[in-house]
Amino acid sequence: MIYGYARISTKEQSLARQKKILIENGVKKENIFEETASGKDFKSRVAYFRMLENCRVGDTIVFTSIDRFSRNTAETIKELENLEKRGINVKFINEKIDTSFKGISQLLINIFSWYAEQEREKIRERQRQGYNSLQKDSKGRLIGKNGKVLGKPALKLNRNQLDLVNQYKNGKLDISKTDLAKLLGISRSALYKKVLNESSK
Repeated sequence: MIYGYARISTKEQSLARQKKILIENGVKKENIFEETASGKDFKSRVAYFRMLENCRVGDTIVFTSIDRFSRNTAETIKELENLEKRGINVKFINEKIDTSFKGISQLLINIFSWYAEQEREKIRERQRQGYNSLQKDSKGRLIGKNGKVLGKPALKLNRNQLDLVNQYKNGKLDISKTDLAKLLGISRSALYKKVLNESSK
């Protein structure tokens, strides 16, 4: 059986052109599943999953183009692998790709996997460049574009808090460290590392 799938992202767009192309490529009108849904993942694809419920081993799903299938590389790989395991073929008209031909499905997955890795590497490289472009102050701390020091601000205690800490250190405050942290209004890790200068272990 040959099924067709047409997807638009917003109600302002039209499905008419996709449906026309699918019919011209051998998909019967009654076998076309259509919906308005995001292309970033498959979670909201009600019609898509309803179509999959009808699919059997050897069936083919036709899309006008890859971006009607998915716009997310990672999701594309994941769903292609899922369809391959189920023995369902995929055809992308614009790209002239038909996974019913031996080895095409795995080749397509490998290509998208390579592309996804290139995308990740570009993101990492942009992050590295952004990090390296940041200036540092006299203490070696990174300064953001807004001129502020990046990272968590140094812990500052007021006079009353310092008095509580001194009482605790001098044995005049008989409470647990957990209770001391609560009194100071800070976390236990901050108490250990920044106030008492000791390990929390």
